Amino acid sequence: MAQHVIEMQGVSKAFGDLQVLDGLDLTVPACSIFGFLGNNGEGKSTLIRLITGLLRADRGSIRVLDLDIATESHAILQQIGALVEAPSLYPNLSGAEMLRIGCTIKGLPRSEITRVLELVNLGGAARRQIGKYSLGMKQRLAIAHALLGGPKLLILDEPTNGLDPEGMRDIRALLRSLPAVAGVTVFVSSHNLDEIEKSATHIALLKGGRIRMQAPIEDLLAQQTGTLAIEVSDAARAQQLLQSAAYQAERTVSGQVRVTGVARHQADRVHALLVHAGFRLYQSVYHTPSLEQWFLEKHHAA
Repeated sequence: MAQHVIEMQGVSKAFGDLQVLDGLDLTVPACSIFGFLGNNGEGKSTLIRLITGLLRADRGSIRVLDLDIATESHAILQQIGALVEAPSLYPNLSGAEMLRIGCTIKGLPRSEITRVLELVNLGGAARRQIGKYSLGMKQRLAIAHALLGGPKLLILDEPTNGLDPEGMRDIRALLRSLPAVAGVTVFVSSHNLDEIEKSATHIALLKGGRIRMQAPIEDLLAQQTGTLAIEVSDAARAQQLLQSAAYQAERTVSGQVRVTGVARHQADRVHALLVHAGFRLYQSVYHTPSLEQWFLEKHHAA
């Protein structure tokens, strides 16, 4: 498999006077779980339609699985599985019967039914009527259908929408497992960074028609800053010392010193500074905001 499964350079798309995508660049690594983020109306669905060949870009180049979407869309679509709208499931059929129809349409052996049901942890519900499935089970069945034939790229649009916490947890666990057990790259479109944070390996933010940020999630977490709440002797003097060392320190009503804007690895430096100056530390707790809270605060003007 190529190093990148999606490569977009300078891609623009307009509908009349509405410029939806404007010189967009995007690179999706192979076997990643790629969270593609943006508010509703920012153009996420348009980009998915470009990737799958349902729309043509006005400008720019798009390569999917090392093939040119403009000239090799049929070959690309044979290697993509997608779930971009609410799944159309027949409640009177069993899960296995639903997948059998998909195998017939795609000319696949019946052994695919067992394989994909095991991938999504529905092997025990293969003969149960779909109408008796929970919403989470129905979503996993729809993903199983998209995995028929062993696609190299799986595209999901808001896969946890409408699910209860248990259903969301099951989908997250499924997505995390797929690159290793199915050899597939998972491209997840969502407006919820906090949810994507729990499963993605890479994320990109779409805003104003362009990618404003793209990085492995580990790199973003390493940049993330939080708050250090310290219970210390003589909080007033400790605050003054930390401020003189260029830390953003303030006293709380409970008598603690709160240091904001510090990375987790900087906590030891704060502790060492206080101890070296003769303060006694009674307790220190580091609070990390969700990646969504941190990102919104740091990149609000992006």
